Amino acid sequence: MKEFLRKKNIIFSAKRYGIDALGAMAQGLFASLLIGTIISTLGEQLGIGILVTVGGYAKGATGAAMAISIGSLIRGFYSQS
Repeated sequence: MKEFLRKKNIIFSAKRYGIDALGAMAQGLFASLLIGTIISTLGEQLGIGILVTVGGYAKGATGAAMAISIGSLIRGFYSQS
């Protein structure tokens, strides 16, 4: 099992899954909230209801944004040679 994990460059460490993954989680959270807030505020200021709705959906997608951010970070580790 250890040989298989080594060949796939899968290393279980506190840095990789603790610090780096939590950083990616925060990045996904703040990116989705920031983008959602900007879109929603534009909609409110310009009187465009669809932008307010889309901004609400973007704010609501924080879980998916965090998962994508963490997944891309971890996948990036594994695709490095």
